[in-house]
Amino acid sequence: MSHFVPKPDVKTLRAVDALSRLADAELEQILHSPANGIVAYDTGQNIIKEGAEADCMYVILDGTVDVRINAAVGREVTIATLRHGEYFGEQALMPGATGRRNATVRALEPCQLFRICKSTACLADHSPPPGALEADVPRFPDSEERVMQLLRSNRLFRSLPDQDLSSMVQTVAVVDVPPGELIIREAEPGDCMYVILDGRVEVFIVDDEGRVTVLATLDRGHYFGEQALLPEGSGKRNANVRSDTAVSLIRITKEQFRRVLFRDQKLLLALRAVGDMQRARITETLARHPH
Repeated sequence: MSHFVPKPDVKTLRAVDALSRLADAELEQILHSPANGIVAYDTGQNIIKEGAEADCMYVILDGTVDVRINAAVGREVTIATLRHGEYFGEQALMPGATGRRNATVRALEPCQLFRICKSTACLADHSPPPGALEADVPRFPDSEERVMQLLRSNRLFRSLPDQDLSSMVQTVAVVDVPPGELIIREAEPGDCMYVILDGRVEVFIVDDEGRVTVLATLDRGHYFGEQALLPEGSGKRNANVRSDTAVSLIRITKEQFRRVLFRDQKLLLALRAVGDMQRARITETLARHPH
């Protein structure tokens, strides 16, 4: 039996991080645009499909959906479950994004969603929301010093003189990611690494049967994604990483990290040894679940 679902209002949209910086008039414009409106999906229906071109985002008014990705083994794996008041589909609409969906979202039960088309969602372009991984998110005035202190205390960057580290801090991006987002996908080429400024992430793999195994939980000061950047490596990610909480990440490009390695050959050797141990652990974990 269906039940009454209130229409969204300014307060509903204000609670959506991706829209929270908009003025009331802009939110009213989104609410009353003929291009936007409430849509319904039945249990099991795909709402968006990974790889498809993005033309809208959604706010959940009623029901539950799950977010799935295609794992390296060719199976879909659930990485998040979203409910009333949560939203999805905004990342592909952000400036600098590919414009393609990075996951599949499916209704777990009958759902009612508020659909916001791309042309009106772009009202948020002047202030990039959390989750836009490629956007250089504005920070508070003390954030540069926070980044500097964190990197200075990290083993990866101890070989850098203060002047070089300071120059690096001025060029890295700090990005915000909401909970449950996939940050790194297994087997994809790597072009950057991350150091956690705030929050927590999970590192996980998926076996041939689609079972998820969490390899590690990382928080402030930990780093990930560096293995794919090592010289003479495969250049590909060896695991998946998703945000367990809202996280702020320092994004360091391959070129920036390679300059660090050039100065510190001992670090390069140590990271290669760590990579060997990580791959051995992954192999051992997968072997416990034979076909």
